[in-house]
Amino acid sequence: MNKFMLLILFIVALFCQNLGDKLIADDYKCSLPDVTSIDKKLDVGRFRADFAWVSEVKFPGLIGPMNERLICKIKCVDGNWVGPLCSPTLNGRFQPVLRECLYRHRNPLLSVTFRNGSVVVDTYFPHGAVLALRCKHFGLYKFAGESSLRCDNGEWSHKMPSCVPTSLITNYTGGAPPTIQYVVAAGSAVVESRGQLLVYPGSTLWLDCLWPRAPEQEPEWTWSHSGRHTAAWASDDGDTELHYRLALTRVTPRQSGNYTCTSPAASTHTISIKVVNIVCPPIDVLSPHVTQFAQGTRLGNAVHFSCQPGYHINGPTVVSCMGDGRWSSAPPTCEETLCPGLRASGPHVALLEYNASLGGRAVFACAWGYRLVGAPGLECEPGGRWSADAPRCIPIYCPDPSVPDRGRLVTAATTRDGKYPVGDLVVYACDDGYQVEGESSIVCTESGFWSHPPPFCVPPSEIRRADTIYVDNTTLVNFDEP
Repeated sequence: MNKFMLLILFIVALFCQNLGDKLIADDYKCSLPDVTSIDKKLDVGRFRADFAWVSEVKFPGLIGPMNERLICKIKCVDGNWVGPLCSPTLNGRFQPVLRECLYRHRNPLLSVTFRNGSVVVDTYFPHGAVLALRCKHFGLYKFAGESSLRCDNGEWSHKMPSCVPTSLITNYTGGAPPTIQYVVAAGSAVVESRGQLLVYPGSTLWLDCLWPRAPEQEPEWTWSHSGRHTAAWASDDGDTELHYRLALTRVTPRQSGNYTCTSPAASTHTISIKVVNIVCPPIDVLSPHVTQFAQGTRLGNAVHFSCQPGYHINGPTVVSCMGDGRWSSAPPTCEETLCPGLRASGPHVALLEYNASLGGRAVFACAWGYRLVGAPGLECEPGGRWSADAPRCIPIYCPDPSVPDRGRLVTAATTRDGKYPVGDLVVYACDDGYQVEGESSIVCTESGFWSHPPPFCVPPSEIRRADTIYVDNTTLVNFDEP
């Protein structure tokens, strides 16, 4: 019993029964246990006076790994609390909570189910739980052991079964039992959770015993009921040399029983067949966007589901009519296909357009001075995935400006980590006796290049060949040709 149950136990103490059976003698009173370790803020002082007279406490609880809802109680006996005892109902029989059993998922060839649910990991089961077991691949492995296990106060009722490889797995060596395959030529059939093959009445079934064909060395089919059947080598292309076939035509419940194939090497393999008239109820599909194709509603029939464009299926795509008269699962629903939410990958990324439905687009742009790395536009594709990862924005830098001979930089650019971002201005000047030819100031543009090439520093005599030139970076002077 966990701490949460203890907390509930003492909180519901005011609602306990049998208060008339008070224990007068102090030696037979049950003290209030210390629950401060459960909740230090719990005020139990107001319960203390009444609690000394309580002889029985009932409380609801979620018991065991399956969280089974039970009504439990503890009783004060000779000054000690005894229990808990639990019952499925308030007026039911209260019994001790017995130990759980651990199922260890160690054999991948076994199919294990509990209450029609598959067990695929290590799991604790409450006392009384029953597991159904069979080999996953029907007929390909011979089941050895018990097909059901019951938890009995911490111990399983039987040893875990095993799956023995048959002739097809061992390549017909080592005296392995023969492989058995079944083919539903007409009608329907399904393998039940305990390994029994359930067949709908009127179906035609072929049971193939796989063994290499050799003169005067045929396998032998036998069965537990009194009917008559015919066995012979299959005539289908590709099956004539391995498949020794027993044909069951338009089966009836009288043909239920065990069918055994004995190989020429005297190894055997048995399967159990039960002919049952089982029909599942019609499937009620509530989702308006679900499309279904149904083979029928009888044993072994399947219903296939799909969704309209723009929607995806939530649940199984196929359900089958099982041997208990129920569908293998509830029908699915169709939900609108949406791609996961996108967020800007940085402070400089802008989301200009956003539509997360199927076929929708997400369009990105960068702040001034930054450029996109990645696709500027994404599309929401079938399956609910974007066509690419969201892009990111990185700063645009210009290369280090060249300094001409006899020249220098007059202004210091506002470099970022030693780099020149967009908008940086560089101004040139020349040494004494030299003048600037070209643009004396250049700017880093969004293309990642400077607005002009760097200028030259030349003597004034060479500058006179130009019509106009900037002198000292500010004054426009006109020169006449010599």
